[in-house]
Amino acid sequence: MATALGAASLLRLAGADAIAFAHAQFSSNILTLAPGQCGWSAWLDAQGRVRALFAVLRVADDALLVWQPLGAAVPLVLDLRRYLLRSRVRIEPVEGWQVLELPAPALPADTGHWLDHHGGHALRLPDGMARGVALLPADHAIDAEAALAWRRQDIAARLPWIGPATAGRFVPQALELERIGALSFDKGCYPGQEIVARLHFRGGNKRGLRVITTGAQLPEPGSTVPEPHTGRAAVVLYGVPAQRHGPAQVLAVTEAGADPAAAGAGQGAA
Repeated sequence: MATALGAASLLRLAGADAIAFAHAQFSSNILTLAPGQCGWSAWLDAQGRVRALFAVLRVADDALLVWQPLGAAVPLVLDLRRYLLRSRVRIEPVEGWQVLELPAPALPADTGHWLDHHGGHALRLPDGMARGVALLPADHAIDAEAALAWRRQDIAARLPWIGPATAGRFVPQALELERIGALSFDKGCYPGQEIVARLHFRGGNKRGLRVITTGAQLPEPGSTVPEPHTGRAAVVLYGVPAQRHGPAQVLAVTEAGADPAAAGAGQGAA
């Protein structure tokens, strides 16, 4: 039985130039997605920092559905529209949809495909744990405890979801986006691509993801907490309070060394 976890942050890109526009803006190879396929991608700023992280579902020859596990759809829609210029693309938020936890038998066989599910779409998460969700128009009662338990599993899998407090702060390598298939190094230019490629081929990123158990007071996303064993500062992406499933925990990015994106700022990006 499906369990409602919360509202779905969704936007739809449609039109003759929708696929080409997304390919030119996002960090993964959108052109390789056929209808029925999906993948993970990000939108970066010119300094190579991640503004948004999302799943991209090709729902038609000329249409994509974009789902952010964290973050709001409307600000992303408005920001993307600024880059449309003469592109024949409509970018709209999708309202009234929810995220539902699905049992494994209802999920597609792999993370590269989605399935129809009661007027919506079912997909797997890139966590190796056979977890997945349905995104569909619905108005079910939210199971708050199940939602917290689900987010705790996101933390255990080190899924680097980005929200408003952490947007534009980290390069993709610090968020380990290559691990979830959200980066392409051979697709050509997109915002921030030059800095991402430099870090990939020359190294220099000194940041990474850590699961940190905190005290009773749960830190806010974007705040800084010390790593327990080193005392080094880490920036919180998101967290869950203490509950019967476990103690208060956050997923954080370690703040070791200089910001590699800052080193590339001002040098230009494709």
